[in-house]
Amino acid sequence: MRATARRRASEGIVIPATCLAAALAAAAIGAPPAVALGDEPRPSFGLGDGTRYDDRNVIARVLLDVVAIPADVPRWSAEDAIPLALVLDTSVALMVDDPSADVRLDRWISSEVDPHLPLVWNDVMQPVLWAGIAVGGFGTWWWAATHDRAYVAQGMSLMGEAVAVSQVYHLAVKFAVGREGPRDGDRTGRVHGPATAFRVYPAGTPSGHAATLYALLSAGTAYFEPPMWAQVGLHTLVGGVVVFHVIDHRHFLSESLLGSTLGWSVGRWVVLHRASPARDRRGPSLGVAPLPVAGATGVSLVGRF
Repeated sequence: MRATARRRASEGIVIPATCLAAALAAAAIGAPPAVALGDEPRPSFGLGDGTRYDDRNVIARVLLDVVAIPADVPRWSAEDAIPLALVLDTSVALMVDDPSADVRLDRWISSEVDPHLPLVWNDVMQPVLWAGIAVGGFGTWWWAATHDRAYVAQGMSLMGEAVAVSQVYHLAVKFAVGREGPRDGDRTGRVHGPATAFRVYPAGTPSGHAATLYALLSAGTAYFEPPMWAQVGLHTLVGGVVVFHVIDHRHFLSESLLGSTLGWSVGRWVVLHRASPARDRRGPSLGVAPLPVAGATGVSLVGRF
């Protein structure tokens, strides 16, 4: 009887999720190529003039984003829609069956991995992590805003915007699905729907921790464009933290995978559609330029600092 109930609950996830994945893939068929940053040839609802960083405050942008992102789906390119559809299908595939692949992996980690690794997501690490992110983020924004560093202030604002939007979507899905986490009930990831969501929170799908971290990473790297070595280091750091979220049984693999993809996608979208198109993205530079002189030609050093 329990297996039958769980199969029905899984079907309740698989059917709408598969439909959504199919819709994403269908949206990619005949879609235009990926749009360059700041270039929006066919604005849809909530996009275009009057919707960017220079035009609205962060609260107004977040409220607009929540509606504009799903409204923008028909404009997505194949390279945007197809990977999202694949991630969604993979996440759902990990959740179904009895026991699911999620649960089997969690049990394997308990028996084979846990004895050899320390607990990373402990009661000290979590407040230190989130406090550090909050203080560092708000502190950097305040410094930039009060020291005429408009470029940095905008980047920090967009990162905060990406986090806020990803949290809205994360909570909406998590409370709609109501899935038990690796530490709840019989630890089999049962799905109960909205009725149980508040009881098992913050467990459930998708992972809010992963969504937050990847929203920050995505928006930050898209806006500031750090060198490749820095991006590799940041991806390694954030990916490692999220992996340990699974190893420490805070979330099942599918939940962290879905949360990471959610945060990453929202962060890229926010920078693409909300960053000021005319912002100066260049750093310090020094070059040589021709210098016309009466009766001769010379050269001059041209610098930007």
